[in-house]
Amino acid sequence: MFLLSFIRGLYKALSADASPAAIAFGVAFGVTAGCIPITSRLGLFLLCLILIVRVQVSAALFAWSLARLFSLAGVASLFNPVGASLLRSDSLAPFWTWALNLPIVAWLQLEHDAIFGGLVIGGVLGAALFMPIRLLVVCYRRWMAGKLSESKFFQWLVNFWVLKALRFVFVGAR
Repeated sequence: MFLLSFIRGLYKALSADASPAAIAFGVAFGVTAGCIPITSRLGLFLLCLILIVRVQVSAALFAWSLARLFSLAGVASLFNPVGASLLRSDSLAPFWTWALNLPIVAWLQLEHDAIFGGLVIGGVLGAALFMPIRLLVVCYRRWMAGKLSESKFFQWLVNFWVLKALRFVFVGAR
């Protein structure tokens, strides 16, 4: 049952009216937020940003959960060394002193190695996934959506009287 609901959710996200860029931005935000602890201020900020900015929320939450699973599987062990190497660099010390004391940035707890390392790794992964996800959605909508809507089985399923009755009962539309 979980697999069917997952496939249905994926189909709804890919077939929604959202632009391919909105879906790709949702995945990028979700991957970045999934690499950061949710209880940190930066994690809460990214959650608010996902809800405020015009991205596909279901794609962002799906990518967030996948990134969180990968983080729990061992990728999180990279966050601390990456953050420490970037924050403790002698050549970048004046920049970090200035940047981490900016009014809003200081509130985000970026001085912690694990949070900053998660932000860097999640941001790089999110940026790397943006174009492939966008192209995947565009190709899906061009090729697969037309094939599904033209298939005889799909047309029969849409016109099946039980589904029409259920749609009328639950949605109220014909």
